[in-house]
Amino acid sequence: MKSLRFLAAEGFIQTGSVALGNLSCVSFNLYPLLFKACYLHEQAELLHALVQTWPLPELNIQRLLGRSSDCELDLTSCTCRTCLQAVLTGLKDYVLSPPKTYAKSLHVVDLTALKDIEHQVCPCKSTMGRWARTQLLTQMCYETMVAMQASDVNPSAFETSIDILLNGFVTGRNYELVAQAFLLLRYCPLKVRFVSFRADSLSLKQLFYVLRLAEPESIKKLEVVHNVPLEAMHLEVLLSRVEFPKLQSLTLPAGALDVRRLGADDDDLLAAIGHLLAQLGNLTELYVGFSTLTGHLRRLLCPLNTPLKCLDLANCCLNRVDMTYLANSLHSETLVQLDLSGHDIFGSFSTAFHKLLSRCSSTLTTLILEECDIKEDHLTTFTNALSPCQGLEELKLLGNPLSSVTLRRLFSMLTTGFPKLRYIEVPAPRDCYSEDVAYPLEDAVLLNYNRDLFQQTRAQLLGILERAGRGDVEVCTPLMGAYDPDITETSNELGVSMLKSFNSVIGNFIGTITEVDTRRSEAQRGNENSW
Repeated sequence: MKSLRFLAAEGFIQTGSVALGNLSCVSFNLYPLLFKACYLHEQAELLHALVQTWPLPELNIQRLLGRSSDCELDLTSCTCRTCLQAVLTGLKDYVLSPPKTYAKSLHVVDLTALKDIEHQVCPCKSTMGRWARTQLLTQMCYETMVAMQASDVNPSAFETSIDILLNGFVTGRNYELVAQAFLLLRYCPLKVRFVSFRADSLSLKQLFYVLRLAEPESIKKLEVVHNVPLEAMHLEVLLSRVEFPKLQSLTLPAGALDVRRLGADDDDLLAAIGHLLAQLGNLTELYVGFSTLTGHLRRLLCPLNTPLKCLDLANCCLNRVDMTYLANSLHSETLVQLDLSGHDIFGSFSTAFHKLLSRCSSTLTTLILEECDIKEDHLTTFTNALSPCQGLEELKLLGNPLSSVTLRRLFSMLTTGFPKLRYIEVPAPRDCYSEDVAYPLEDAVLLNYNRDLFQQTRAQLLGILERAGRGDVEVCTPLMGAYDPDITETSNELGVSMLKSFNSVIGNFIGTITEVDTRRSEAQRGNENSW
């Protein structure tokens, strides 16, 4: 539904050059309405002009593009490249242009509500992801500073100061531009503030340097992923030397915490990291998937004073001791999102898992159990453990050897309760593959399944939901993994970085073999000479 006000705004923006000429006559309280109308219809030129003459103290994307009484459409997931370029270049021109109808009063621009999704609704179908937004905004900061060196720049530019809140994404490709923007932060009217910081394909030196420049006291979410060689010793240095007073969420790259690499002198390193994490008083989300923590989970989590709400322990090689601790810890009563993928739950710690779900049943909304070797024999035990979690909204079970019959039984159970359930990820049924396949499935086998039987089973599962009045539940089978906008956007750079790492490993290996061979040859010659 659209209000008459919004319909009038749509009519106004469709007049093109006439609207641009009449913008100076528009009341300041109509700018937000025109902003959303322009964004919806990709009127980039007028959108740029609106931002360039913005008369209000704040430009908040959530309030401008979110649902409202004037227009129920939520456009925050529409990351249209045309529109976002108009907004960001408009900010530069706002600084450099003299005030027109209204005095300059803009102090805060909040872009953090933008959400990147797989399928865009904008007409142009061209998106500007998180990395590209970071790149363009920091470019605008640099260009603004260059323009301010000109003799004819308007004096109001030096009196302007705008905090721009952004979910930043830094990789090797845009590192220098981002670092430059932070170095100019004190002097540039456009002041970039990272609320969320994602780092990938950076050296440790680059990571530490840009984090210090980025004013870490304002960062609420830190994601260090993939091609950043961060290990336990580096994490201890980072947390001991850089303060993150507002940090709520921390993601570490795969293998960052690996007890197998800790020597005798590093016995207390995990405990030290735990105590450093405890100093982050607002930390409620910890993602340490693909670290090896066998028998050491307590040392990492016990020092934390604030209970965690989101915990990712996927493929962390946990044992019964770890799960027993977790099930009895203070974290178990507050967990909202839990990922235990890659663990043989019912073969290794069935009782502890049952207790854990019982203790977090009042808070848990997302449960991820991928490749946990959940079979038909485990269904009754699994459903009994799951039944207290009636607030569950998402359930992800990819990679488990569940047959068509077992999936139908599971869905029948889910329809008897779980009123908030909205999303389920299920594997292709076990009987869609040949009998001799072994789980977890290799990539070469994963897509080699009986598609007719799969579609038949899927239709049956959806039918169970429909008959129970639960047709709003989304059922997906993303065999190659769920869509990740950040990886999709930087996949080329990620691939190059992985290839370089592989070549480096191979180079070191060949160098070692050559060195050993050389020493062996020298030793043989020495033995021959001695004869």
